[in-house]
Amino acid sequence: MRYALHGMCSLHNNIVSDIRLAKETGYQGLEIHTDKLWRYIHAGFTSQDLKARLEKADITPTAIDIIGSVEASDKATQQKVFKEVEILCAFAQDIGAPTIQLNAFEALNGLSVEDNIKITAQNIQHIADIGKEHGIRFQYEGAAWTPIAKLSDYFRLYDAVGRDNFGFVLDTWHFWASRGASPEDMAKIDKSLIYNVHLSDGKRPANGQPWVDEKELRGYILGEGDIPLQEWVEAIKSTGYDGFYSGEFLNDQLWESDHYDIAEAMLNGMKTLVGPQSASK
Repeated sequence: MRYALHGMCSLHNNIVSDIRLAKETGYQGLEIHTDKLWRYIHAGFTSQDLKARLEKADITPTAIDIIGSVEASDKATQQKVFKEVEILCAFAQDIGAPTIQLNAFEALNGLSVEDNIKITAQNIQHIADIGKEHGIRFQYEGAAWTPIAKLSDYFRLYDAVGRDNFGFVLDTWHFWASRGASPEDMAKIDKSLIYNVHLSDGKRPANGQPWVDEKELRGYILGEGDIPLQEWVEAIKSTGYDGFYSGEFLNDQLWESDHYDIAEAMLNGMKTLVGPQSASK
């Protein structure tokens, strides 16, 4: 198995420090936090600068996480998103990151799920076509409280997009918290559609209760929340998926703790759940 440090685990680091953190705590990869990457770019650094850092540390850039607002229906936001896609695809190609994450949020709340899927799919088609020119693929993640969060709706979105460089990232908390999939559902996914896996623990509102701030529900080291993570991991492994796993949380106190302690704890949690890290990259 292969493990990547998720940049969310060290939120207040910069991207160069994340590379060092991943290397020194025993990870093979880094899932790049987009806000950190934009800061790096705006500071005047280039893709070649970052590539050199990654290669020196022997760290694989597994994905860039995230481009949001891919559900936008207004032209101004769409054009902003498409411009971000063009810049990040070129950067990802240069550094060897194969995948960029896409998230749709709540701009279309009030519309049916069908309309959410239709509009979002049209945007993703354009995004996927941009990525195709750079050899980049895109993984969709539906946040638990958003309209396109259930696995059945992931598949409907996939069919509507109709591009071969579009697939999924499986996040255990989002599916469990939204009650949008079960481990049995995970086990039935074609492994070719799974681009990455996020292992996240936490809690969820009781049935029928409103959503609260995400940090109140996802602020847990692996094994400290309510999710039966071993069941979920075994289901994902049964698909034959052999790509990268990364652990994720949202917690102000953990972000203000020693990043080395936290990164090591998340890696140890993943090894306990998934298995020893493989020697090959």
